[in-house]
Amino acid sequence: MQGLIYLADGAPQGEQSIFGMLLPFVLILLVFWLLFWRPNQKRRQQETQMQSSLVPGVEVMTKAGIFATVVEIHDQDVLLEIAPGTRIRMLKAGVGEVITPAADDTPVEDRPDFGDDDKPKG
Repeated sequence: MQGLIYLADGAPQGEQSIFGMLLPFVLILLVFWLLFWRPNQKRRQQETQMQSSLVPGVEVMTKAGIFATVVEIHDQDVLLEIAPGTRIRMLKAGVGEVITPAADDTPVEDRPDFGDDDKPKG
């Protein structure tokens, strides 16, 4: 009988037991916030900023992987040209990223489309 009394005396009381039980849950929520929710919020903000800064003539890649050029911009959607004369209307949220062309360091004279190279000689 003496052993049971000692066990009952050693049990945590009141606030200490509640704090001890809630601390692991609070830590798990904090880890989820730092690892998942916060980076997603930042990515969504950057995506929204990019979509609101679209201008006609910019080359974009949709979330489906289609490369296109922005033709018109409306409130919620954009008109994209995916091939000469082929246009599609898409929600702004469907635009994945703006494609910035790499700088071409090749001198103009050395480019294949320079001069009369494509005309037949004769």
